Amino acid sequence: MTKLGELQLDTVMDGVIDGIIMTNRQGEILSFNAAATQIFGYSKEEVLGKEITFLILQSEQEKYFKYLYNITDEKIAVLYRKPCRTGIELIALKKDFTEFPLELSLSVLPCNDIVLCTVRDISERKQADLSIKSYVEHIETIMDTVLDGLITIDMKGVIHGFNSAAENIFGYSARDVIGRNVKMLMPEPYQSEHDSYLDNYHATGDKKIIGIGREITGRRKSGYLFPLELGVNEMTVQGKTMFVGTVRDISERKAAESAIDSYIRKLQISNSELDQFAYIASHDLKEPLRGLANNALFLEEDHADTLDSEGLRRISRIRFLCTRMEKLVDSLLYYSRLGRQDLAVEEVDLNALIDNVAELTLPEETTQSVDLVIPAPLPHITCDKPRVSELFRNLISNAVKYNQSARKQIEIGVKASINPHTQVLEQQVFYVKDNGIGIDTCFFEDIFRIFKRLNEEDDAVRGTGVGLTFVKKIIERHSGHIWVESELGQGSCFNFTLKLGD
Repeated sequence: MTKLGELQLDTVMDGVIDGIIMTNRQGEILSFNAAATQIFGYSKEEVLGKEITFLILQSEQEKYFKYLYNITDEKIAVLYRKPCRTGIELIALKKDFTEFPLELSLSVLPCNDIVLCTVRDISERKQADLSIKSYVEHIETIMDTVLDGLITIDMKGVIHGFNSAAENIFGYSARDVIGRNVKMLMPEPYQSEHDSYLDNYHATGDKKIIGIGREITGRRKSGYLFPLELGVNEMTVQGKTMFVGTVRDISERKAAESAIDSYIRKLQISNSELDQFAYIASHDLKEPLRGLANNALFLEEDHADTLDSEGLRRISRIRFLCTRMEKLVDSLLYYSRLGRQDLAVEEVDLNALIDNVAELTLPEETTQSVDLVIPAPLPHITCDKPRVSELFRNLISNAVKYNQSARKQIEIGVKASINPHTQVLEQQVFYVKDNGIGIDTCFFEDIFRIFKRLNEEDDAVRGTGVGLTFVKKIIERHSGHIWVESELGQGSCFNFTLKLGD
C-alpha cells in the first residue's frame, strides 16, 4: 500500500467511534486508531509491533485464542469474504493496569491475512446492566414483601411477574405461570370478560377497569374457586405498556360479612319479637294491675268504715305498688324502643333547650333554693331535640333530688376533657355538675344499669331507677359516651359527648 493509501486509511480509522486494531495472523499489532488509544491509554507508537494479547487480562487470553482459532482456522475459507458478526466480552487492561470490560469482534480481511479487531469499552453498559439488575432485584424483593398478590401482564394478558403473595394465594409457583395467559387464574365468565377488556383497550384505548377495584372469582391450582378483590393499573416498562394487578383473597372477609348479615337478620327478628313481647307484656301486665288497683279502690270505698287504720294503709299501699308497677312496665317498654327508633335530628340551640327544660323540671318553689348556672353560652348542635331534652331533664332532676344542701347548685357547660373510654382529648364535652351527696367510685358503673337504685327513699319521691339508663342510651344513640366524676359529700359531675352531626 502506498504512503498516500496508508494515510487515507489511518484518517478513516481515526474517524471511527469504536477502537480498531489491525494485526497479522501472529497477533502483532499493525494499526491502532485514535479510539483505541483513548480506550487503552497507549499511543499508537507504544503498541505497534507488540502482540495484542498484552492488552488482555492473562486469565482471559484463553478465551481470546479460542475465538481467534474459530475465526482464522477452521472457518477461514468461509470468513475470508464474510466478516464475523458476533463478538465476545473480555476483561482488558489499560496502560495503568486498570481492568475493564471490553467487547471484541474479529474479522479476517482477504488481503495479506490481516485480522481486524473492533473493540469497545462496555464499562458504562455493564454498570448500567448491574444497576438495572440491582433495581430489578430490589423491586422483586419489595414485591415479595407486599402482603397483596402482585401480577404483571403484557397487552396480550401474558404473565411476566408473580410475587410470593400471589404464589400463596393461587398455589402456583412463579415458574408455573410466567409466560402463560392470566386467564388461567380465573373461571368463566371472568375469562371471557378479561378478553373483552383487553380487546376493547386495543381497539379504543378505553381504560374500562384500569384504576378501579372490583370483586371477581379466582381459581387456585387445585381448582378451588374463591372470592378475590382485584385492582388493575397501567405502567410503561421500556416503552411497552404493561399492567399490574393487585389481588387479595377476601374469603375471610366474605365469610365475616355473611356471618354479620346472618346476625343482623337474626337481630332484626329478635328485635321484632322483642317489640311484640314488650307490647304484649305491657298490655297483659297492665290489665291485671289495673284490675288489682281498681278492686283495692272499690274495697276502700265500700268497706272503709269497717276497716281499721292498718287495713286502710295496706289498701293504699296496694294501690301505690300497682301504680309503681305500671310505671316500671312503661319504662321497660320505652327503653326497649329507645335503642331502635330513628332519631329526629335537627339543629338545636342548647341554651333555649335548657331554659325550657329547667322551667318544666324546677317548680317555682324549688327554684328559690336552686342556682342553675351556665358559665358561657352553649353551642348549637345537631341532635334529636326531644331525646336531648329528656337527657338534661333527668340530670337536672337528679342534681336536685340527690342534694341535701340548703342552697343547691347546678352548673351546665362545655369543656375540653380526656374521654376515659377512648383516652382521647375531646374538645367538646358537655357536663352537668352539682353540689349534692356524691357517688362512691365503686358505683360509677352501676348507676347506669336499669332499675338500679343506690339510695333508700320514701314512696313520695322514690323513682324507678331508669333515669340514668335512659340518659346513657340517648347519648350512645348520638355516638357519644358518658362518665361521672364524683366524691361522697362533694357532689357529682356528669360528663358526656354528643357527636351526631359533627
